[in-house]
Amino acid sequence: MTVIADVFKELFSMFVADVWLTLAVLILVLSVAFGVDITPSSMHVLLGFTMLAGCLLIIVAATVRYPRRLKRQKDR
Repeated sequence: MTVIADVFKELFSMFVADVWLTLAVLILVLSVAFGVDITPSSMHVLLGFTMLAGCLLIIVAATVRYPRRLKRQKDR
């Protein structure tokens, strides 16, 4: 039973290790899904590009934030 609990703890920490990153991805996916639901199908390509740009922006922001976070943890 402890092996199963350890696997779930590891999976949880893998996906929620950086709360900011998790929330940013969830907000992006939810907003694009909402957009797909309310816009005509001709706008779906634009929403796809929005998803791509949002993912790239989140990756760049997370990459910029990571060294700063490490530095802050070192200073403590």
